[in-house]
Amino acid sequence: LCRWLYQPTDDLIQKLLHLDLYNNIQECYCGLKMGEYDPCFVLLQFFNLPQLKILHLKMKDPTISTINNKSHTELEKCIEMNSILQELKIEYKGGDEITSTINSFIRGVTKNKTITSLTLLVIVHADAPPPPLLPDGVIEQLLKDNNTLQALSLGSLPSSLNNIVEVTTPLTALEIREEREKGSKPMTSLLPHIKGLHCLILHEPYPPHLLFVSHSSLHTLTLPLDTAKSAIELFTILRTNTTLKALSVEIKKERVYTSRMGASLQDMLTQNQTLKYLEFYDFRFSSFLSFLTTGLRHNTSLQQLSVSIQLNEVNDDIRTFINFIFKKKNLTELELNFTPDQSYSNCSREKRKQIMTPLFYEQVLPAVMNMLQSHTTIRLLRIVCVPINKESSQPNWIELVQHLYETIFIHPSLEYVGIYTGYIPSLLEDTLEDQKKTFRNNQPHKPLPIVDIA
Repeated sequence: LCRWLYQPTDDLIQKLLHLDLYNNIQECYCGLKMGEYDPCFVLLQFFNLPQLKILHLKMKDPTISTINNKSHTELEKCIEMNSILQELKIEYKGGDEITSTINSFIRGVTKNKTITSLTLLVIVHADAPPPPLLPDGVIEQLLKDNNTLQALSLGSLPSSLNNIVEVTTPLTALEIREEREKGSKPMTSLLPHIKGLHCLILHEPYPPHLLFVSHSSLHTLTLPLDTAKSAIELFTILRTNTTLKALSVEIKKERVYTSRMGASLQDMLTQNQTLKYLEFYDFRFSSFLSFLTTGLRHNTSLQQLSVSIQLNEVNDDIRTFINFIFKKKNLTELELNFTPDQSYSNCSREKRKQIMTPLFYEQVLPAVMNMLQSHTTIRLLRIVCVPINKESSQPNWIELVQHLYETIFIHPSLEYVGIYTGYIPSLLEDTLEDQKKTFRNNQPHKPLPIVDIA
């Protein structure tokens, strides 16, 4: 089951989930938008589905009806006794607080014996009063008493974790989105107590040397960097690291970009021959592409690369980088995020559309076509260029788009192309359908790559 429900109520959800046709559902991916209901009551209805193993539930902007405290006790017991559930992803965003429901939910998961993956994200609107803190010890008990959780993602950590002394939950994957309270560092207290992590996703900076002291066997790491020192420290460690396979880095501050940081990145890519995936999120300064290019020139292990490129700064560094990666045969998955340069950061969205739309059609698309014609081993390609005017069209753009699809359809190895522009341009969408029909008429037995426009 996969669907959004708009304006749901307690009665509607109860009647819907009590229908016999839902008794055999094992996976449910559902969103509830607005409406009037009690999140605790709603969770109970889902957890009473007899065969449910996986539940991903989003609750967005509900008006919370009268809360029944008895339901909280029932929710905790229902989750505790459930012997089918394996994976839960619960996201709530709204103006009303649901601390009591979350408290009962976590207590139930703590005692459950089958759940192996849990994601819990609660976002209260900025103009709403901050929700009450969870009672001290709730997260600590989860990490101490649950013996089945392997993957855990939390929106924030309570300050009570500053005093944690033991973690026995067998986690191999952990995501922490933010530290809720300023001056509180529960992440620093928690991470050294967790052993055996293979995947770690952090949304707040953390000292790399402390990270690898506690978790030397990481396979996947996402880490924001807010100083040049932390970036150099990370890249120095990774020169000789042979276990990490995937690295995603977000550069949070302009001050991170120093020549020493660039040289350290270059040396890491030159010396590390085990890293398979590399993502630079928000990598904005094209001057550092030269370090990236030189490092990649000597690297033979990297298969997946994701990087940002500023479009209207088409200088020699950008041209060299683009031409180089188009010929890098070991790269089989590539994501390029094209952005306007810093001088347009304060422009309105409409102004950015005016800037980005011709750049997309006249610079990005020809570059993509050139790459596909010279790179015969690429399997997956994602192009991000936001925002684009969805109705704009020029005669030469139509020819470019037609040529793009022809190039995609005849490519020997391409399996998937994603083009993300913020809005779906009519030119891209209509031309795609026409080109598909033409190609299938001419070559009915050749499978087409998936082309996803969003």
